[in-house]
Amino acid sequence: MKPTLCFSLFLRLATALLLVCVVLLFPTPAQADIVTLTATDNGKQVQLNVGDQLVIRLPTVSPRFGWRLTQTYPGQLTVTQVHSLPGLSSGVPGAPATFEIHFQATGTGGLDLALVSAQPGTGFSPLGDFFRVFVTIDKPGVAKNVNITEYGNRSRVKVNKGDQLAIRLDNTGGSKYQWEVMPIANGVIQLIPPAATPPTKKPRKKAKAGGEEDVTFQFQALNPGKTTLRFLYRNTANNEAPPKRDFELEVEVPEPPR
Repeated sequence: MKPTLCFSLFLRLATALLLVCVVLLFPTPAQADIVTLTATDNGKQVQLNVGDQLVIRLPTVSPRFGWRLTQTYPGQLTVTQVHSLPGLSSGVPGAPATFEIHFQATGTGGLDLALVSAQPGTGFSPLGDFFRVFVTIDKPGVAKNVNITEYGNRSRVKVNKGDQLAIRLDNTGGSKYQWEVMPIANGVIQLIPPAATPPTKKPRKKAKAGGEEDVTFQFQALNPGKTTLRFLYRNTANNEAPPKRDFELEVEVPEPPR
């Protein structure tokens, strides 16, 4: 065999081996998933990973109208596209148009993703004027901050050991009613006492009577198991009076992977 031919074969072999090593050492990044939800998914739990895309399609009366988010989710979900289209499937047969919103999962956490109809009372869906899903965005080995609003009443949530759980409930400023958390059984999750507010020279502004003043309860997941968190909106001046409303959330802390 000629020396030139031998060198050419050796060079090709070396190049092939180098490519194999590069593939092994630097694997191709996992393809981000695209998760699509329609009206039939109302109330479900959705699992995403950081980098995944979430598309929600909901029925609307015409392309002129749509749905709006009840709040934003900075650091967790970013809105990338919003549009209303005629004829696109929304999970509701006969709906004249579909509102479509695209999200990108940007950070870990758990959240109550809620949308309300921009034109209340239009129908075309079994949801009425409200759509809600609970979204968990995971990244292995990273503890999550899970946020639940009053839209999550009577729902279920799964949090890992070490995760923080915040429950934000609607309150009326200056009202004699206040939220009270009921005793928590079995040590699955623990209420975190609010941090002491440092004294300031300026007096704190009093809440405007009748105005909205949300209250947030912080918890931490301690041990595997299941428990139910219950809150009562009670009259602080009359303990015998029945609560004005209540809030319940079933919480599961799964066994950690071995």
